[in-house]
Amino acid sequence: MMLRISPLSILAGAGTIAASLCAWAPAATSGSLETMGSQIRYQPIQSISHEFGSKTMSGYFVQQQNATCFVAFMVIDKDALETVPTASATRVRLVLNPGQVVGLDSEEGRSVNLTCGENAATMLLDTGDRDTLVAHQALALPSDVANSR
Repeated sequence: MMLRISPLSILAGAGTIAASLCAWAPAATSGSLETMGSQIRYQPIQSISHEFGSKTMSGYFVQQQNATCFVAFMVIDKDALETVPTASATRVRLVLNPGQVVGLDSEEGRSVNLTCGENAATMLLDTGDRDTLVAHQALALPSDVANSR
């Protein structure tokens, strides 16, 4: 019995493998990353990849027509990537207005803030300890929301 493999099935298999690898690859799109200390500035569709504590995140953002940042990323335990072949990641989808900040914290005390830039043209990733980033996020709140607490 001879096994026949069509070029289309080879292409589909290669595409699946490439897509899987790209999901966790470091930023490697056209244009360079702009770094400022613990901050990295990303352009739309540029791969956002970062490790914080025992977690790793990978994703991207796009500028929507209404000048908002649509952010999509996956969060998974770093160890699960190496040891558990069926590890399940958590998908996060957000829509942020320019200036809005979302924070992700790990139990190890390392945190990540993502800030939608002016006109949703950039995304700023800031890393540091939880208390510092939570304070930064509070500064980004509109005064009417911050004062209602």
